[in-house]
Amino acid sequence: MFVEERQQRILEELRRTGKVTVEELTVSFGVSAPTVRADLAALETRRLLRRTHGGALPLETSLYEPPFAEREASRHDDKRRIGRAAAALVRPGETVILDAGTTTHEIARALAETGRRDITVVTNNLPSAVLLMDAAPQITVIVVGGQTQPRRRATLGALAAKFLEPLQADRVFLGVSGVHPEAGLTAVDFDAVQIKQAMIAHAGEVIVVADSGKIGQTAFAQIAPVGVCALLFTDTDLSGDDANALTDAGVRAIERV
Repeated sequence: MFVEERQQRILEELRRTGKVTVEELTVSFGVSAPTVRADLAALETRRLLRRTHGGALPLETSLYEPPFAEREASRHDDKRRIGRAAAALVRPGETVILDAGTTTHEIARALAETGRRDITVVTNNLPSAVLLMDAAPQITVIVVGGQTQPRRRATLGALAAKFLEPLQADRVFLGVSGVHPEAGLTAVDFDAVQIKQAMIAHAGEVIVVADSGKIGQTAFAQIAPVGVCALLFTDTDLSGDDANALTDAGVRAIERV
């Protein structure tokens, strides 16, 4: 078992049970106690758990992603503003990729409400695909195939990533779990990372949409360094220090809305 896979399994166990012990993990993985402690130390350094005597407890913000409906209700006004501002970038004749997520869903809503025409939207976000088909039939919608995840209402994983191989979009609107100047753009698991990396690879420009609560945060797996981001849309609660740290790390432009 690779180190990354073992650490992912540790985080999954934390999500499931609320705690892990070194003794249990050595038996489960068939590795030594020092190896498990090294894994826990590495995960703690990345702010993904908190070590305790003989084990670890989760830091919930880095391990848990609420269901789509719950996330959609959170900071809804901020997400609507971000979605409208991002949608304004889309020009006639363009092909854009919309990542899964509640903020990217607001981009789809804005595209429908403004009556955009002559654009193609490629998305793994199932609610966005349905919204566009119902409210904006003039927009061409390509739904990314792959394994569905009901909690996220999206297609993710290797099959979804492979679906994108023959495609090339003008830009991708990417949702993330964390934006950190050093840890980069992060997601909660490898299935999400695979499709997001494929989206980046098949788009001419990367635009990240994230409310300020995600800035400075990290999740389990890195999607890419923040330097891939041509433009970050966020809300006005973003601090000047956080904005400066991100631009110093390579984010080319930040738009607060």
